[in-house]
Amino acid sequence: MQRTLLTALALYGALPSLVLPVEGSYVVRTMNGNTLPAKLRIPTTEGDFRLFELEQGVLTLKPDGRFSLHFRYYHQLVQRGTRPMPTPVRSDSETGTYRITKGKLLLRPVKKERAHPRPNIEATLVGQAISASYTLANGTIGHKVTLVFRRDARFW
Repeated sequence: MQRTLLTALALYGALPSLVLPVEGSYVVRTMNGNTLPAKLRIPTTEGDFRLFELEQGVLTLKPDGRFSLHFRYYHQLVQRGTRPMPTPVRSDSETGTYRITKGKLLLRPVKKERAHPRPNIEATLVGQAISASYTLANGTIGHKVTLVFRRDARFW
């Protein structure tokens, strides 16, 4: 009995070292189930649509509780009856703080100067992956987007 108790305590003490730290970089692998680069057509008014193509996304979680999120993408408004045109690549980034509670990750972006505050992003941690869903708002029309990130040490 005593030996079993000691073995159980030793294993319990080793558990924290078996849990991988979440700090590191995660790269978007899929957007709404499609591998990158992936496109979204978001309807607007009168038959127009916004064409959004995500080329790359990298989320870095730092040990001090801060994060950075960088995206490379293409975006354009396509008017009814016309075809999409080649556009230059764009980039955007967010920084802020994060918190982890029971397998959930909460990203709190810092408000940028002269910009509307960004909503918090809730995500789920599953092993080496992070799944985040949010709604892209286009006026009154919302479009659900789910990004799946995988840990990638090349971006640390």
